Amino acid sequence: MSAKRTEILKSMISDCCSEQKKKKLILLCETRWVERHDSVFLFKDILEPILLSLLKIEEESSDSAPKAHVLIKETAAKLDIKEEIPRVCRLQTARNNVPDSTEEEYYRRAVYVPYLDDFCNSLKARFESHKETVASLQHILPEFCTKTGFYSLEAAFNFFEEYLPHKEVVQSEFMSWKEKCSQEKFENLPKTAISSLEKCDKTFFPNIYILLKLLAVVPVCVATVERSFSSLRRLKTYLRNTTSKSRLNGLALLSIHRDIKIRDEEVLDKFASVPRIRFANFT
Repeated sequence: MSAKRTEILKSMISDCCSEQKKKKLILLCETRWVERHDSVFLFKDILEPILLSLLKIEEESSDSAPKAHVLIKETAAKLDIKEEIPRVCRLQTARNNVPDSTEEEYYRRAVYVPYLDDFCNSLKARFESHKETVASLQHILPEFCTKTGFYSLEAAFNFFEEYLPHKEVVQSEFMSWKEKCSQEKFENLPKTAISSLEKCDKTFFPNIYILLKLLAVVPVCVATVERSFSSLRRLKTYLRNTTSKSRLNGLALLSIHRDIKIRDEEVLDKFASVPRIRFANFT
């Protein structure tokens, strides 16, 4: 968006939503889709200033006026303004003449139902092939393994067979893991893969530990890994171009894991335990 249009939007936001701190729209993230709600929420909060800005741009005789007019029409159609059914085509080459009696029925048949159908088919194509494996792998959790046998884990074993030893070894280890979990109260059993990893002894249950690690990284609905690249872009600036690898790793970990509290005493003890670094920094 140009500087002129940005100034128009800022002035409209100041007039209509003086309490709003953000004066610009946030781009819709194409990779981290879990972060898209920030853009949607901001657009919803400043919808009125956006429409007023489009009206003002439309009144001006510039190249952006036709685009603003199109945006106004599209936005108005989403704000309970009466819909219009497209004309009936004689030759159905570009689109079909959807049978309808009302505007609502037309858009339900022409847009809404096809969109839902395509969305459901995309979900099936993406996750259906892994459904059996994930459903089988979750039986390694203490909450489920106490109620079932090794047969429930066979689908996951066949899928991850290259990471595991012989089947009898994994089966006997599973029975030992089941016996260990059965000795604890049900309300005290871990409910997630991460908490189960903390309870699993890697020395006594190496294969169970591997399966729990695989279960922990199965979810694909987060973009935590990609956030490291965003943090690296903020940290590796021109002024820090000569930063060493260890220092850059430390800064990146501090930036990414901000929820982890670091006590001053721990930093001082670590600093005091390496005298060469201490003397080098003070000389």
